[in-house]
Formats: sequence, C-alpha cells, structure tokens
Amino acid sequence: MDYRKSVLRHLIFLLKNDLFLSVAFFSAIAGGVYFNWDKILKGKSDVFCIKKIEFDGNERVSDILLLKTSGLRYKSNILAPSLEAVKKRLEDVAWIRSAVIQRRLPDKIYVMVSERIPIAILQLKHKLYLVDADGKILENDGIGSFSNLPIVIGEGAEKEVSKFLDCIEKFPRIRKQLVFAIRIGKRRWNIKINKGITVRLPEKGITNAMRILEEISDSNGFFNEDISTIDLRMLDRVIITKTSHEDGKSTNIDEKK
Repeated sequence: MDYRKSVLRHLIFLLKNDLFLSVAFFSAIAGGVYFNWDKILKGKSDVFCIKKIEFDGNERVSDILLLKTSGLRYKSNILAPSLEAVKKRLEDVAWIRSAVIQRRLPDKIYVMVSERIPIAILQLKHKLYLVDADGKILENDGIGSFSNLPIVIGEGAEKEVSKFLDCIEKFPRIRKQLVFAIRIGKRRWNIKINKGITVRLPEKGITNAMRILEEISDSNGFFNEDISTIDLRMLDRVIITKTSHEDGKSTNIDEKK
C-alpha cells in the first residue's frame, strides 16, 4: 500500500506541470478507470503509450525532421519525455522560432511550432542566405521563393537589417528603387538604387537622410540624370557626383541644404 502511495505521489508531481495531462488523468479516475501503476511508470503499459505525434504550424520544416529532432518515440511511455528538453531540441532548428509541446492523454503528443519569417537575403562569403528580424541566418535552400526580399551585404548586416528596413519602409518610393544595401564598417549603410546610383547614408540620423533622398527623388527626372553617387553623410549638405559621357570622369556638385 505504501508503494502504491509513493507511485501515486510521483505521478501527481508530473501532472502538476501539465494541464492537459492533469485534466485527462483525473477525468479517467472519476470514470473509474483502473491503472496498473507499476507498469505505467516502467513504460510497460498500453494506457499511456505514445501512438500519435502531431506537428502543427510548420511549413518550411518537415514533420520527419521535427520528429527526428524532438527525440519523441512511438510506443514509448507518454510520461517519460521531458517537455522542456523536447522544446529546446526543436528550437535549436534554425527555422524554428518557438515550440509548444503538450501531452494529450491517453496516447497523443501535440507540438505547435512557430517558424521564422525571412525579411532579407544576406550575401555572406559569396553565398546567399535568408535572414529573419532577429538576425538569425537561415539555410540557403529555397531562396527563390523569397526573391522579392531586399539583398544586404557586409559584416554584421544581419544584426542591423531589421532596424534599417523598418526605416526604409517609411519611404516607399525609395524602397521600390532599392537594389541592395551594404553595411559599411559595422556602423552605417550604403544603398544602391535604380540607375546604379550609390547613396551614402550617415551613421546617425538615417531617417532624416532618407527624407532628403525622397525629396530629391521628387524632382522631375532627377534620378534619370547621369548620377553615380549621392552623399548624405554630412548634416549641412548633399554631395552629388555626376558622370560625364565625354570622358567618363566624375564631377562633384555640392548642394547645401
């Protein structure tokens, strides 16, 4: 009798940390279901045996990879796996942002995952990768499905791209013309826009610089001129470099704000 009480206390300890398990367990007791405690805890009973493992929320990651990574096994004791350990293993998968695991008695494990959403394409060491808002670098398979995303280049670009895109999205005319963005010295950005124009942005005050650039773009046909660079790094002036068709040389034009 003391042994049965000890087993029961152990089982109740497990149940306290799992709402679904607790509800199902005590509902079964209320219905008069008989449990062989020794077999249950030793994994020799069919009562709490994993027969179903359901994955939900995954599109990029296959069920097979999730199952393999989770460490869950069919026909094993449903009380045995540590849900926290399963969660950690799944969240180690690059595409998985978060995971929630639930026991659903008598025989089912339910796994809900939230996948990462790419916001840009990162060029790194002559290869292309997807990157999300947290700066997490994802595998490079399936980039073609995200060909509309902006391309970013440069050391540390993945860490700052979210803030940069949040800023540039406020200026839709410029965003529409963006070809790619280059992180310079881990401190500022250059962007390349249509017609091959390089825009040098300041380390601080990037929103104000983008506002000036948009004002310039409003000028009738301005971006259709032979411009090679627009330098917005100084607070009191805009430096525009034009290319001459005659000799191919560049000419600097200072325009005070």
